[in-house]
Amino acid sequence: MFPFHMIPWVCPKKAKIYMNKLLLISLFIVKTCLVFAQDCCVNDSIFKEIQFPLTEQDTQTPFYYFNDEWIADARPDMVDADSILRMEVKNDEYGNRAVFITISSDNIKKLKSDVKEATKDIWPNYDPICEFPGGNGKIKEWLEANIQIPDGYKGRERVVVYFYVQPDGTVTDPKIRRPSKNEAANAEALRLVNALPKFRVKFFTPRKHRLGYSIAITFSEPGAIYIRGN
Repeated sequence: MFPFHMIPWVCPKKAKIYMNKLLLISLFIVKTCLVFAQDCCVNDSIFKEIQFPLTEQDTQTPFYYFNDEWIADARPDMVDADSILRMEVKNDEYGNRAVFITISSDNIKKLKSDVKEATKDIWPNYDPICEFPGGNGKIKEWLEANIQIPDGYKGRERVVVYFYVQPDGTVTDPKIRRPSKNEAANAEALRLVNALPKFRVKFFTPRKHRLGYSIAITFSEPGAIYIRGN
């Protein structure tokens, strides 16, 4: 037991303000978790380091806006809790479910300064990551398992197809970039690309866009053996 004179006295008004701040932060944490971590395991975290290949959970990037402005690399833990005036979860202009945090003008300047200082020695890369389910190495296995060599096909050649991956991972708009002389092979290449499963796409900026890729599909005469070299 401490002697009575050693117990610090706290002003009831200040204690009430402090408790309101603590309650606000607690509500913010709970609300954020509900928005970004639904259907996730209890032991998972949206802040965990990405483990490749990408999982569905890894593609869900939380975006934070400070005074209605998205600041790259700025996080809520970089802001003093006492400076938070308001927090709200809503859609941003790009359709992302995001957290909007309101702080004073002086604190927004400090936040930008802190972010600049924290990233001065690194070269951040905000390019999106796009992966075939299970990792990009699995796409060859998928093609080999699903390709249908046209009847009577002779020789060996590649058909190159260009396509887009939409922000939700859907494959769209395939076009032949390097065709085969065999029209049935060209048609099969387009069928394969149209049948590709959804890719997993992770964006590091709120503004999302479609991604363009090319894929080479090899057609070989059934039963023929090819040896590399002259």
